[in-house]
This record gives sequence, structure tokens and C-alpha cells, in this order.
Amino acid sequence: MKTRRECTCKSEIAILEPYHSFLEKLRHQHHSESTLQTACFAFAHLESFMQAEGKTLLEVTTEDLNQFRCILADRGLAVMSRDLILRHVRRLFRWLSETGRIFLDPAEFWSLPYPVRPLMSAPTEEQIATLLAQPDIRRPKGVRDRALIETAYSTGARLGELIGLKITDVDQDRGLLRVMGKGRKERMLPLGKQAVDWLRQYIEGARKTLARGREDEERLWLGTDDARPLTATAIQMMLLQYTKAAGLPRIGPHALRRACATHMLRNGAHPVQIQLLLGHVGVGSLSQYLRLSIQDIRAMHAAGKPGR
Repeated sequence: MKTRRECTCKSEIAILEPYHSFLEKLRHQHHSESTLQTACFAFAHLESFMQAEGKTLLEVTTEDLNQFRCILADRGLAVMSRDLILRHVRRLFRWLSETGRIFLDPAEFWSLPYPVRPLMSAPTEEQIATLLAQPDIRRPKGVRDRALIETAYSTGARLGELIGLKITDVDQDRGLLRVMGKGRKERMLPLGKQAVDWLRQYIEGARKTLARGREDEERLWLGTDDARPLTATAIQMMLLQYTKAAGLPRIGPHALRRACATHMLRNGAHPVQIQLLLGHVGVGSLSQYLRLSIQDIRAMHAAGKPGR
């Protein structure tokens, strides 16, 4: 059981120097709130360790950080969680050194090889078809949900990108969607025919009903109770309800993103095209989807029994 000292809350870290200044730097660089929350999580673990050792950031040595690394493993944190914590801590100490707050960077020669990520499955095309059939399209809410799921699956957009959409971001005539990605980088995404058709039905019909006179609302996805924009939690809950009702494994927003990329790769899309679609900085971020595709190839190879 964690002690009170070990449970340094994220809000305390966010106002504590020099963490606060570093987080403000990340915010000014347009890092997402999710990244900032992860950084707070990492620094809460670091601060807990330093308090237990009776040290400050200015006194931390490489040996201390190596001990911290071992303690994270002892706490039973998942491999990916430990990796995120250590990378944020390394970035913090690099910044402390660059800004003259410390003389030497104790994490300068830290080696952090990327851990092997657990392979996350992608929904099959049949499962996506079942999910798409769940909304009751006789009602405005059902039309909205069908349009949202079609859009997420067609574009591979992130959840944050979906909830930030404005009605003016949809170009029905050209079949394009404008999204604002990480680092406030804008990109244009192609919409499939089904997504365009359902977006048209939603915008020209169901959305006007949901707006209830609030025609000045710019956000694309509106709720049913007060015509306020849908939140990330509302979209996650909506997908959870539909997958439960259909008897499907849980399909969340990121699973739709994985399905989009994986199904496109299976159907011949080039990895660089997928990279541009998803808004990844490099092709290396596609390793999950490429590994999934290799599994398919192996399965087909085994089924075909070549050379036997």
C-alpha cells in the first residue's frame, strides 16, 4: 500500500517549481493535455522518490536515477508506464541543464531502449460492420452516432481531433475533413463515401434537431440533452454501450483508429500514406499496424501450405 508521501497528487506537482515552469514550456509548445497529465504523473513519482531520499532536484545523481528506475519496477508499474515516466524525467533534467538550473545532467547518458509494445488487436471488418449497424438511425442521436463512427473509422482521427471538429471543417463536396492534430498541426483527411453520406444526413437533418435553436454553435458533434458539444467521455461511453449491446469486444476511439490503419494496410495502402493519414511524425509509429499485417500474412501463408 502506498504511503501518503508516495501519493503526491498531480495538482500539487503542477504548481511546484521547477515542474511548473517545465510544464508551461510544454504547454507553450502546444503539447496536448494528455502529454501534460502524463508528465505530472511521472514527476509525482520522481518527487515521491526524492522526498523519501531527502533530496532535491539539484542534488540528484545518476546513481539516484538508476535507483529510481529500479523502484518503479518494484512498484509493479506496466512496462509502458515505466518507459513514459523515465522519458519525461530525462526530458526534465535535460531542460534543467539547458536552462542553467543544474550544472550537470544526471540523465545525460541514460540509455532508454524502447520496450517491445504489447500487440494490440484491431477490430475486424465484420466487427466494424456490426458496430455501425447498432445506432438507431430513426432518431437524430442514432444518425449522429452513425456519422461519428463512420467518420472515425474512415479517417483514423484521434479522439481529441474528433471532439475538436467544427461544422466548417467538413467539406462534403470534396469529401475532405480538416483536423487539428498534435502540436496544432492541421491536416486534411479524405472521407469515404459512407462517411460523407452520413455526415450529410447528420448536418442537414439530425444536427439541426439536436441544436434546438443554437444555430450559432460551431462544434460538429452535439449532445442530446442541452445541445452542448460532445465530450471525449461521452463518445467513449457511446461506443462502450454499442459494443456491449452487440456482444462485441470493447471498441473505443483508438480501436477505430487502429482498424482504419490496419484495414487500409491489408488492402494495399503504403505505410507512408498511413503515416500521413494518422498524423504520425515518422513511419516508426506504425509498427503496431505493420506487425498486425505480418500476422495476417503468416496466417495466410500457413493456410496456403506453400512448399508442403
